[in-house]
Amino acid sequence: MVSVEQALEIVLRETPALPAEEVPLEDALGRVLAHDVVADRDLPPFARAAMDGYALRAADVQQAPAALEVVGEVRAGEWPTLVVETGQAARIMTGAPLPQGATAIQQVEKTRPLDEFRVTITAAVAEGQNIAPRGCEVRSGDVVLAKGRVVDPAAIGVLATAGCASVGVSCRPLVAVLVTGDEIVEVAATPGPSQIRNSNGPAVAAQARLAGADVRLLGVAPDRQQAIAEALRAGLAADVLLVSGGVSAGEYDLVEPALIELGATLLFTRVAVKPGAPLVFGRLGKALVFGLPGNPVSAQVCCDLFVRAALLKLQGASVLSRPRVGVELAASVRNRSGRKSHTPASVRYEDGRLLARPLRSAGSGDLVAHARANALVVLEAEREEAAQGETVEALLLGRFLEDDGAAP
Repeated sequence: MVSVEQALEIVLRETPALPAEEVPLEDALGRVLAHDVVADRDLPPFARAAMDGYALRAADVQQAPAALEVVGEVRAGEWPTLVVETGQAARIMTGAPLPQGATAIQQVEKTRPLDEFRVTITAAVAEGQNIAPRGCEVRSGDVVLAKGRVVDPAAIGVLATAGCASVGVSCRPLVAVLVTGDEIVEVAATPGPSQIRNSNGPAVAAQARLAGADVRLLGVAPDRQQAIAEALRAGLAADVLLVSGGVSAGEYDLVEPALIELGATLLFTRVAVKPGAPLVFGRLGKALVFGLPGNPVSAQVCCDLFVRAALLKLQGASVLSRPRVGVELAASVRNRSGRKSHTPASVRYEDGRLLARPLRSAGSGDLVAHARANALVVLEAEREEAAQGETVEALLLGRFLEDDGAAP
């Protein structure tokens, strides 16, 4: 049995980087940048008005109120030909280029028009005030987005500003998902007395998609070695094979023998993690293989800790793990497993601190409790208990900012 840290180190060591491809800007959301993106010009490309008002010489209005001659108007999108001389001002709109001669802009709320050609400036303004100087945001040639950045809506805006009609991103990994178990029936089926619906297949596939992967579902294989091996062969073209169930030590846990039959190299088969100790990882041809526990919460936690990191590493992402923060416990948490534990919790910002309320759970099969959690409270393997009021580490899940209605 390897530690969580050792397991993650092995996974990342064995995970290669995928090649890059060009995609249209509108298809880049959620993809990982394969190259640094540099600015092709200064931003802003000229000194521009930060608000509506009057462009003027700051020295003319130090003894406000001061009346100035209005010599014209500068709108956004037009280049000014007028010059602001001593005793003059020009109406200017937000985003418009600063006209020659002007050293400041006074916002329109601090002015009072006298007539079409004169305005009273009612308050003094400092030189440079309300002006965004050329290049104050970015200089031409500066890196505006670094390689490994996952493209979000803000990055889309930056890419558009940099003129990137197409974007170099890492190829999406292909993930094949197989579920095993005689007791598993498809989602639309009516389970018999000893059967359960296939929740792991859709949930694990969803984890992979959220991490940027394309997914191929291999269906459900019965607990027979040859059937499992045959189903795995169908997924050999994938970058990652995810197999749910059949990885424990029971008589019908046949994923390991099936993988060995196919020539897989297994690098670990158990991890000191709770939930999820029976976790298989290795290589089968060019594919990474994860044998996930059959219990749904165990499968979800192992996906968050190991599979997600591998999928992001394949895409060259610079950040591979979910955020970890210190939280104050609203109730005590126990860990008598001797493994690094991950307890579902509801974390909220209350009275100036992050407060974690552990959720009632029936164990690693309680998918409903896990779905209510927005974080996992982490206790190291050697720590048996953390008391109410103590500060511990929590792993924030992707739904952290949602109001998920988690019961205390």
